[in-house]
Amino acid sequence: MSDKQQGLVPLAPEQAAILAKCGKAFCNAVNVKFNCTAILCNLEEAGSLGSSTSGVLSPEKRYSTMLSGGVEVSVWKDDLTRHKVDAVVNAANEKLKHGGGLAQALSKAGGPKIQKWSDDIIQKRGKVKVGEAVLTPAGDLPCKCVIHAVGPCLSPNPSKREIEQAAPLLYNAINSILEIVVKNNISSVAIPALSSGLFHFPRNLCADIIVKNIKQFHEYKMFQGNIEIHLVNNDEPSVQEMERAAKAIFGQSSVSGTYSGAVQGSMAFSSSSRFQLGNVMLQLKKGAIEDEKVNVIVNTIAADRNLSMGLISKAILNKAGNKIQDEIHKRQFSISTNIYVTKGYNLNCSAVYHTVCAVRSDVRASETLYTVVLECLRKAANGYKSISFPAIGTGNLGFQKWEVARIMTDAVAEFGKDNKTKLDVNFVVFPKDKEMMEAFENEMKMRKGAAKSPKVHMTSFAFAAKETTANETPTVEFDSVSSEALREAKEWTYNMLKPSKIRTIKNNHVIYFGQDDHEHLLSLQTMLDVRIEEFFRNGNGGITITGNPSDVSCVAIEVENMLCKAQEDFTRAEEHDMLYSVVRWSCKDVPWIQTPEISAALEKAYLAGNKNYEFKNHSVNLMTKTLVDDFGKRSNVERTCLIAPFKSLDNSFYTRTPLTRHDYAGKEAKKAIDACGLHTVKMEQLENIALKQLFEKNSQRLKDKPKRLYQRVSAQFCDLICRVGFQKEFAPPAVQRYGSGIYFSSTVDGAMKLWKEQEHEQYIYIIQAQVLIGKSTIGSADFILPPPLSGDPLDRFDSLSDKVQTYVIFSSQQALPECLIICAKSTHV
Repeated sequence: MSDKQQGLVPLAPEQAAILAKCGKAFCNAVNVKFNCTAILCNLEEAGSLGSSTSGVLSPEKRYSTMLSGGVEVSVWKDDLTRHKVDAVVNAANEKLKHGGGLAQALSKAGGPKIQKWSDDIIQKRGKVKVGEAVLTPAGDLPCKCVIHAVGPCLSPNPSKREIEQAAPLLYNAINSILEIVVKNNISSVAIPALSSGLFHFPRNLCADIIVKNIKQFHEYKMFQGNIEIHLVNNDEPSVQEMERAAKAIFGQSSVSGTYSGAVQGSMAFSSSSRFQLGNVMLQLKKGAIEDEKVNVIVNTIAADRNLSMGLISKAILNKAGNKIQDEIHKRQFSISTNIYVTKGYNLNCSAVYHTVCAVRSDVRASETLYTVVLECLRKAANGYKSISFPAIGTGNLGFQKWEVARIMTDAVAEFGKDNKTKLDVNFVVFPKDKEMMEAFENEMKMRKGAAKSPKVHMTSFAFAAKETTANETPTVEFDSVSSEALREAKEWTYNMLKPSKIRTIKNNHVIYFGQDDHEHLLSLQTMLDVRIEEFFRNGNGGITITGNPSDVSCVAIEVENMLCKAQEDFTRAEEHDMLYSVVRWSCKDVPWIQTPEISAALEKAYLAGNKNYEFKNHSVNLMTKTLVDDFGKRSNVERTCLIAPFKSLDNSFYTRTPLTRHDYAGKEAKKAIDACGLHTVKMEQLENIALKQLFEKNSQRLKDKPKRLYQRVSAQFCDLICRVGFQKEFAPPAVQRYGSGIYFSSTVDGAMKLWKEQEHEQYIYIIQAQVLIGKSTIGSADFILPPPLSGDPLDRFDSLSDKVQTYVIFSSQQALPECLIICAKSTHV
């Protein structure tokens, strides 16, 4: 690889406005498509599209009013699965089957227990009638309970009469919610626009009914004590209707304008103290750690595990109750660091991570603090979505406050580089500790300044937002180790931001969109008033977007990010199955680890040289092959190579390395390229030990010598082919004339004709491969599999062809990537 290359793209005002709306989606798409880091400079962080695929939606309070008796009503734009209250309301159906929309999102975030508890209710009492509501625990959601309310379901275009008949039922559903809140002493509840989504109740009338019901409930003095009612939605139209109804019924808001911040308990600082680090949202807050409403709270304790020692630990003990002290005495250390895990008990969290750190005078104290924070993050990422830290080490441990701020932020930044799941991380500072607040704020400001410096490689910053000033031009700064990838990323950016009323994105991974994805497309279509159409014809799929140019660009970037996620999910599943076919991890005492997903994760960690891997409250020492759960029980783990010895290839199972024209593979590739009249810019050798073992096994089965063939691909699929081999989704030809499989050509010239010109790409990408053809026959566009050789439907041809230069296989294990040739564009077609 060449030295790191950097590029700066200045943005016109209209382009900056587009990226302000979909910056997170843009940065993620650039990273997945081109392996480039994109840093947005001098832009306000908007995130207004609220995509579940484009990062964390920051809580935004739009309206608030305080009624008599301590009742607060507020309107929020937020993701209900992350909103921090005592209870969230789910828009349920009569059978409590949470299979779509908000119900599916809450059930998925809360874990399988949500559906189990719901099934238990149905089994005991039968269906929940329209207008009624029931209560269940919250599972993994950052709240205590879920209120499942059944609102009326209308036809897609309801008549006036149908709406009039449904309105009282919606009123009853809201009333049932409020009665449950009062009966169960719930201090805060989040209510969405019930029935307005998949159930088709008009959004404006829905908002009116909800707000009027709250007012009547309050006027009849049915609320008891202080209570917060949050009207929460993640789509802009619903938020605006709720805000309109609240202002009309309760009067103007008691908050000035709109603001973003944390919910309850702790209060967030300005946006300068909140930023995105990859999939991690780091936020600085002031408050009491014991009042945090998150999945995990971190505590720092002494080696003797006495929770009454230290201000923070004592405060956590007082609120959680004595059971937390009893439990911690029974716990064993995590195998990797000094971390004890207990339940949250009376705290507003699912778990507490109790950490033991060294005093400042210890020579390894800083390293220990760094490791503790990093391991807490890694542990939380395996099943949780939010974690809150106090300022660890400033008390009896003797650290300077600036040291704590630097070490803790360093650990989060390191974790954010490679973390694949979304995690909210909060640093919670006691309100009176102004020096600690300033230390954290200064650390964050310094890092944001460094993110814009060309001399610093900040790969973990996905979005470096900063207040725009009149003298600072909004820009996108790209970092990459490849000059070719850098050029592709910049050209893609220019194209995505170019005004156009219609844009077509071609990517066959559109077929893997799930229900959540299609609902999000509908939401984008409504919010931005565009037309979105999916298509799949002649083996090629994608999405066409039509509308106002700036809105089309916004939606196109969001769609590209959604496709990147679908693409990565597909590739990860293929990777798990491939690794599971050649090497397998198992444990007799914990049989469920022998799944493709967990086995592959253990193997990748093992090849990378990691000492430990943690998942689902278990920790595996990869060196000693020992598994330890949080209760200290130990079990032996086995690693079995199923085909041949399986060894690390540069700390992975695949690699891309520079290839010269003097190497054998390089000579062959150069000869083929020269014959086609193209100019070679770069060549890379592609190696994948898992795929090679499967390929050689198939070679023995087919008793066939491989042919050297070629495939032309798009830039974004080069690394994926090295990672999991050739897939028909990665490189569909312009027309599938010979069957629905994986296409190759015997010449580079044939590959150039088989795959159309990639209009906006800066280079031509050709992959040379060894391909097992086996027994072949003439193909047809109708074939989804090769035809049978005889009457036995299981005995089929191995491939299809045009009997000239085009070949089609139907298994990725019949082809082995050999090298990637990057060529300059020319007039050649």
